[in-house]
Amino acid sequence: MKHRTAAVLAILLASFPRGGIAQVDCGAIPAGPARTDCYIGLSRIHGGQSGIAAGTARVQSDAARHSR
Repeated sequence: MKHRTAAVLAILLASFPRGGIAQVDCGAIPAGPARTDCYIGLSRIHGGQSGIAAGTARVQSDAARHSR
């Protein structure tokens, strides 16, 4: 159940356009498994965003290197 909830949260947050992502306040959820799942989901989303940013930076760096 935990993993499914985190996956659903991740899918919902990832499905919004970048400008339309609402701020999620996991602290507003009562302590327990749901709050833990919220933090796990946010962590996965931020990890994914970090990976995308790193990939974009690599592509831009490669492009700059090849254009010289």
